[in-house]
Amino acid sequence: MSGFSFDLVERVPERRRERKSIYLHLVGTAGPYGEVSLKITNYPQEATLVADGLPDATISNSGTPYGHITIDERTRLTVGGVTARLSRNRRALRKEDRGISIELGDRRYTYLCGPTGREELRDSERGPVVRQGNRRDGAVMALDVLPDADATDLALALVMQGADRLVLTVGGAIVSGVMSFLNSSEGNK
Repeated sequence: MSGFSFDLVERVPERRRERKSIYLHLVGTAGPYGEVSLKITNYPQEATLVADGLPDATISNSGTPYGHITIDERTRLTVGGVTARLSRNRRALRKEDRGISIELGDRRYTYLCGPTGREELRDSERGPVVRQGNRRDGAVMALDVLPDADATDLALALVMQGADRLVLTVGGAIVSGVMSFLNSSEGNK
């Protein structure tokens, strides 16, 4: 398959009750895979991908108070019924080392801030498969799906948009490290 690009735009819920329970709802048309919907809810705190042409995917963390899903030992990620194992180096300073490592069945990925300064999902064997693209007017984000990508790659990249990716930058890694240190003392009172 050849590569393609598409935009994700925000869909604001019409009913007030839904606006309170939904943190962010992104929709778009992912080329040959059709309509995609990524909904990040507050209660329960999870991001859910729904798309006819892609495997179902969710990411959740019971310890996240509000907003994007925090990546830590309580994070649960599933794509197409397969549970992934996530890890990251909290003390890393180099871009390549700050990435989020994802083991999904027999596939190995890294979600990181690439050499161009844009986030990308990189397969350990095939290299980059999905990358953030140039946003167009009205879009919250744009994604470039590279020719080697398949439905599982795209589903994983989309559901990762619901994760807190601030840790991919140096500043975010520093803030995360400080907050982790401060929060670790809660159990010692």
